[in-house]
Amino acid sequence: MTHASYPSLPQDRTRKATLRLRETPATLRRPRHHETTRGEERRMMPEERIEEVELATDPSVVRRDRLLGAIFADDPESCLIQHGPVVSHVVTTSAPPQILLLPTRDRDAMDRLPKLLAQIVASTQQAPVPMHVAAVGGGPEIVNALRRASSSEAAATKLGFHHVDDASRYAHVAGPKLALLERASEQIRATEPPTPERLEEALVKGRILAQRDRRAVSRLRAGTPVTVGIIAVCAVLGMLTLLWRQSMGTTQALVALGATSGHAVKSGDVWRIFASAFLHASPMHFLMNMVALWSLGVMLEPILGSRRFLVLYGLSGLGGALATTLLGSGQWSVGASGAIWGLMTAVLAIVLFPRGVLPPLFITRLKQGAWRPLVPNILISFFPGVDYLAHFGGGIVGFLATALLLGRGLKPVEERIDEGDVEPRPRPLLSLASMIVGAAMLASIGAGVALGGPWAMKNPPAMTRTSLPGLGLSVEMPAPLAKMAGKEDRDGLQVLTFGDLDASPVLVEIIAVDLEPAPLAEQLDAFVEEMRVAADKTAPDKAVRLDKARIETVGARKAVLVEHEMPIGGESFTLRTYFVVVGSRELIVRGYARKGRRPEGWKAIEEKVVASFEER
Repeated sequence: MTHASYPSLPQDRTRKATLRLRETPATLRRPRHHETTRGEERRMMPEERIEEVELATDPSVVRRDRLLGAIFADDPESCLIQHGPVVSHVVTTSAPPQILLLPTRDRDAMDRLPKLLAQIVASTQQAPVPMHVAAVGGGPEIVNALRRASSSEAAATKLGFHHVDDASRYAHVAGPKLALLERASEQIRATEPPTPERLEEALVKGRILAQRDRRAVSRLRAGTPVTVGIIAVCAVLGMLTLLWRQSMGTTQALVALGATSGHAVKSGDVWRIFASAFLHASPMHFLMNMVALWSLGVMLEPILGSRRFLVLYGLSGLGGALATTLLGSGQWSVGASGAIWGLMTAVLAIVLFPRGVLPPLFITRLKQGAWRPLVPNILISFFPGVDYLAHFGGGIVGFLATALLLGRGLKPVEERIDEGDVEPRPRPLLSLASMIVGAAMLASIGAGVALGGPWAMKNPPAMTRTSLPGLGLSVEMPAPLAKMAGKEDRDGLQVLTFGDLDASPVLVEIIAVDLEPAPLAEQLDAFVEEMRVAADKTAPDKAVRLDKARIETVGARKAVLVEHEMPIGGESFTLRTYFVVVGSRELIVRGYARKGRRPEGWKAIEEKVVASFEER
C-alpha cells in the first residue's frame, strides 16, 4: 500500500526495495510516489518470491509484529504509514514521529540490511527530526551492522539505532534513545500481533494524518513579504553604515543611524527604540541575524499571516530595546536579535498552545526543534559584548504576544485557500495595529537617516544650556553631547564628560580646580601667563604637543589653548585643551576628536563651550 505524503518501500520487491523518507515540513517539497506496478510484479525473479515468502513467515516478522502491538498498547495514538514484511513505518503524535521496525535475520547483516540502512541514513539528510530504527531479530552481526551505519555523519545526531534479539531482549545501539521502544520491548512476549482490523485502522489513520500534514505544508509555501522586507531594510542600513563609517567611524555611524542606549532614549531620542533593531555592528553580525530571521520567518509568517508577523517582530524588537534602555548600564546597543528572540519564543508558544492551527504531525516535528536552539542562545547571550537584556526582553514579549494574542483566532493551516486566508473573519483592529507598528518602524529608520547623516555634521550643532553639578556653573553644550553627560573621579579631581569617545564627533571633558586664594582682577593677566607656561611644560601621557601654548580671548575671558596628538585605543586623536579662570576656579576644557575626522560644523566647539560659562 502506498500513501501519498510518505514514500514507502515496495512490499513485493524485497531485495531491490528503495526507501526515501522525507519530512515535508523541512524540505517543503511534494514527496514522490514509489509504487510497484503489476508488470514489475510479473517480472520478479523466482528467488525474490521465495525470499519474500521466507521473510513474511520468519519468526523475526512475528516478533516485529508483537513489538508493533506493544507500541500500539503503550501509545494508542500510534499509526502506520506503511506495514509489510520489509518494514513497518510507525508515526506517533506523542513521540518522535518516525519509527522504522525492520525484521532481520543474521544473514541480512551481510548485504540486505547494510543497503537498507544506507538508504535510511541518506534520507535523514532531509529529515528535520530524529528517526529511530529498530532491527528485530538476529544477533551480534545485526548489532555490528547497526553500529557501522550509526558511524556516518548523517546518522550522528538524527538517528537512533536499536536492536531486539531473537530472545526478545532490547538493546540501545547508538544515537538518541527512545523510552517508548524500550517499554514496548519488555512486553513483546505478553503481547499478540495487531489484528488485521487494528492494522487497517492504523493505516487509515496514518494516511489521514499524512494527508493533513501534506496539505498544511503546501499552504505554508506562501510568500513572506514582511520577512524579505525586513532583511532588505537591514541590508540597506548595513550598507549605509559601511559608507558612513569612512568619515565618522563604525560606532559613531551606528549611533547616528539609531543605536539605542538608556541615556539617549531618556533624553528624548525615543525614535532609537525601533531603529536599533535594524542595525548591525559588523557584516558577520548582520549575516548571523539575517540567517536566523529567514529560517524563522519563512515558517512563522505563513502560519501567522503577514500582519501578525509584522506586529510580532515590532513588539519583540520593542521589548528588547526597552529592556536594554530601562535596565541596561547605558551601553550602546544594536541588532535584530531581540526581535529574533521574540520569533524564536513565538515558535515555543505555538508548540505549547497549538489551538489546532497546525496538524498533529507538524506540531510533533516542531516540538523536536523548538527547544533545541534555546540553550545555546541563552549561553551566547552572556558572551562579552552581547546584549542579554535585549535577547531576554524580546523573547519574553514574543512569547507572551503569541500565546495571549497573536496565536489566537487563526484558521487551521490545512483549511486555508490562499496565503491571505489566515483568519475566519476580518480583524480591523489587527490591521490597524500592523499599520501603526509598520509606520513607527519606518519613521524611526527615517529619523536616523535624516538626522544622523554626514550632511547633518556640516552645520554647527544646536547648543543647550547645561548645569555643571557641584560647581554652581552652567555652560552651553552641543545637544547631542548633553544627552551623554557623565561624571567620574580622576586623580582626586571631579571630571565631567559630555559625549562618547566612539559615538560622538567630539568628546568634551570639564575639570575644575579650586584656587585658594582666587586671583584678583588685576592679577588675572599674570595668572593666565603662568597657565600658559605650565601648559607648555606638561602634557597628558603619550601626548605630543603640536604647537606652543597660546593665549586667546574667548568671549569675555582670556584663556590658554594648547593642542596635542595622542593615541587612544590604537587610533590617533587630536586633543584641544583650554585653561580658563571662572570665579574661584581654574576650569580645564578638553575636546577629543579622531584625527582628520572632526566634522566641519564642530571645529570650534571647545571655544563655544569656554565662552559660555556662567555662574548661577
